[in-house]
Amino acid sequence: MLIGSQPLSIRRSIPSLTSACLRLLRPLARILLRHGVSAHEFARSANIAFIRGAVDILREQGQPANFSRISAITGLHRHVVAELSAELAGAGEPGDTTRDYQRNRLARVLTGWFESPEYTDSQGLPRPLPLTGPAPSFHELVRAFSGDLYPRIILDELLRVGAVQLLPDGTVRAVSRRYTVGGADTEALRHLGTVAHDLLSTLEHNLTAPAGARLFEDSIVSVRFDARALPLLHHLLQRRGASLLHDVEGWLAEHELGGDGDTVRAGVMIQMLIDRDAGPGD
Repeated sequence: MLIGSQPLSIRRSIPSLTSACLRLLRPLARILLRHGVSAHEFARSANIAFIRGAVDILREQGQPANFSRISAITGLHRHVVAELSAELAGAGEPGDTTRDYQRNRLARVLTGWFESPEYTDSQGLPRPLPLTGPAPSFHELVRAFSGDLYPRIILDELLRVGAVQLLPDGTVRAVSRRYTVGGADTEALRHLGTVAHDLLSTLEHNLTAPAGARLFEDSIVSVRFDARALPLLHHLLQRRGASLLHDVEGWLAEHELGGDGDTVRAGVMIQMLIDRDAGPGD
């Protein structure tokens, strides 16, 4: 399973696969950044996904999913595999140092404000802070938890996303602990993961399955579509797409098993796309 032992055809496909990953990760990166998730936090999630993927592949091949084999497949150091596997199994949580490093600088300022005894009151709530002066002040808070970013930059950004408020007396009050510029609620974000997982699982299946066993996956895209007609396309899909899904929903209901039996999660997705990232050659 090591890259060096892979067939030449697979090694030759790596540049194309890397290019595809960069394209599919771009919208995901925007979503994560809008919700205050740093590159380091994402890297940890990617490592966990690689470990789980390696376990899936090893089980498919009937091989033991031990740390050494997972390390060989993923390229992750064995101690990293062991540490993350222990956390996934509920045997441990990342320490304070790890948590602090994973948060981006804006989020770390808010975390320090809500957790540090120096910046909380007797009830454990974040204190309103003067902008300048000795600790506890906003400038000293930023220096303690953000590092090399100027306090004014942090303040402007936190004001912009509604995480803090400037009070009439000149002090700053924390409003929200989590730094986020996204408007999506928890359920919408969970839906994002489900839909993306379903689409990628279909594409993954079709990459390896013989022609007769591939799942239906098709699309119609215009690269020079009149942007003024987007509302018409939206209306068309709402009318005809909803009608098709209603028919499929009834068919699926007729084939559901009420008791024991060989069942799977299966369905159909229809989505409208607007790609404003596409450039020449995309």
